[in-house]
Amino acid sequence: MSFLSFIRHKFFKKKFVCPAAFSEAYIYPDGRVFLCPDCFMHPDSQIGDLNKNTFSEIWNSQKAQRFRRNVLKGKYNYCSPAACFSKSNYNYRLIPNKNIDYNIKQKSFPKMVSISPDCECNLNCVMCRPCISRLSKEELKICKEKIEQIYIPILKDAQTLTVSTTADPLVSRSTRFLVKTAAQKYPDLKFNLITNGTLCNKFNCDDIGITDRLSYVMVSIHSSNEITYNNVVKNGNFKRVKENILWLKSLKESGKIEGLYLAFVISTKNYTDIPAFINFAKENNAIALFWACRDWGGNLRNSDEPLEIWRPSHPKYKELKTVLKSIELETDYSHFNMQFHHIRNN
Repeated sequence: MSFLSFIRHKFFKKKFVCPAAFSEAYIYPDGRVFLCPDCFMHPDSQIGDLNKNTFSEIWNSQKAQRFRRNVLKGKYNYCSPAACFSKSNYNYRLIPNKNIDYNIKQKSFPKMVSISPDCECNLNCVMCRPCISRLSKEELKICKEKIEQIYIPILKDAQTLTVSTTADPLVSRSTRFLVKTAAQKYPDLKFNLITNGTLCNKFNCDDIGITDRLSYVMVSIHSSNEITYNNVVKNGNFKRVKENILWLKSLKESGKIEGLYLAFVISTKNYTDIPAFINFAKENNAIALFWACRDWGGNLRNSDEPLEIWRPSHPKYKELKTVLKSIELETDYSHFNMQFHHIRNN
């Protein structure tokens, strides 16, 4: 059975219809717009470009309607099954969902918006980027203008804003500006953070006004072992990240955030740490999220060894399969994208 057939079989068996196409929008620094955070890997999944059209035009464009129609038919032709977290979505993404408008043409703007204004980050992970990224003064000015003129109006119907898939939201100056501005304009808006964890503490969250408005936080740490972490995350600070995770754990246990996730991108450098990482997540009342090392067009090909261990042609592919067979993939503290279920079961 092909991987796409495997995904479709799972969807049909569960009577699953992914709501992302009807309620979510993902905006990247270059202006590209998608209906799913993982579908950008598919060449025909982009629904528009904010450099060419307004968001209103893009949201109900022919491409957007085609995407939604395809999802309703159960085909998922524009999805990227290798990146999909469908298995972990079954619990809350089943029809009927009274909060989702399943019309192909939407009357309101998305309920969940993810915006990545730039790529500023204080780290350079081996699978991501070759060097630390920082905007020039002029680039920062342009970013802030886009935020005020383009991004903020997109949030008019949003319940949550997610930042940031291409930068660290507490490092990126334009993302901090976006969050502060959005928090002031939309007092009921909640925030999701995707961060490397180095600056994710009370001081910085208070500074941008979201400590009491967090929905979930995802910390990309990629190992619970300091030696492995340092091999994967360049310029990181393992001890500081662990301290910040403890603070986030306290927020979750006091009911101040709904979800705490620890992200682990599986590669040649860290795959043996998978079982220990699940235990680490459990200790911190978090959920470990695992997915494959992807080619972001950055540093992946410059690594000193092939990182894409999930490829059957990789010399350590069978070792990865052995690790996956030694554990339960889906638990209260761990989720793997469907690619690893396929590897484990075939």
